[in-house]
Amino acid sequence: MLRRTFLAALPLAAQTPGLTIAPAAPFPGSPILFKLPSGPTTATWLDRPLAFSADGVALAAVGLEVKPGPLKLTLASGETHTVPIARHQYRSGIITVPPQFVTPPPQVQKRIKEEAAVKKEVFATRSPRRWKGPFAAPADTPQTSPFGTRRTYNGKTRSIHQGLDFRAAIGTPITATHAGKVLLAREMYYEGGFVVLDHGEGLFSLYMHLSKFEVKEGDTVEQRQPLALSGGSGRVTGPHLHFGVQWQGLYMEPATLLRLRFPV
Repeated sequence: MLRRTFLAALPLAAQTPGLTIAPAAPFPGSPILFKLPSGPTTATWLDRPLAFSADGVALAAVGLEVKPGPLKLTLASGETHTVPIARHQYRSGIITVPPQFVTPPPQVQKRIKEEAAVKKEVFATRSPRRWKGPFAAPADTPQTSPFGTRRTYNGKTRSIHQGLDFRAAIGTPITATHAGKVLLAREMYYEGGFVVLDHGEGLFSLYMHLSKFEVKEGDTVEQRQPLALSGGSGRVTGPHLHFGVQWQGLYMEPATLLRLRFPV
């Protein structure tokens, strides 16, 4: 853990001529910040399109299922860069929640299916980039349950924690990690009070278990603008904020993203 924190805090470090990345040792599940000498240009990363801004910056993710070893970044020019992916160990945990969130009753199955379709449509959105520079923590409270934990719910249902939890008593102010557009601000079965921001180019931030919304769907927000108040809604063991960040279907570790040093 200490080693990962140290690497994530390092300045951009050269990996191949003309390209720098951060963190210096990306790992399965981490964000990855690319910097080229100039832009704009496009590239392909993990079979997904990647757009570099005029100042040569692009942000992506390393999928949790990616195996350690070399990956390729292919620029529009045909130039390729090798990016080494380091090994990383995630924790395991046991969680107890109300039974209806492990085996949902028949009367909510339709709702769950409809909400899954809504989320699929939202995460297929592609818009121009809205962010520039570092990302901000959504709550001024301690971080608790980390990203990537392999969880067992009530002794049988297994999943991976694809976000970062913040200790947040009911009513704690929750703010936007960066500028974006509100695509979702509604109650959902598993997520409870749920806000999704679109930051552009397939990058989204997610805020779950909220008790009150300060924004509505369609609003545009600036970094650190109030979004909601925390709560204990949805599949939870108690009040807290679940904060997630997704890039083109791949979830990234928020703690590392929040520590990244972006080029000026």
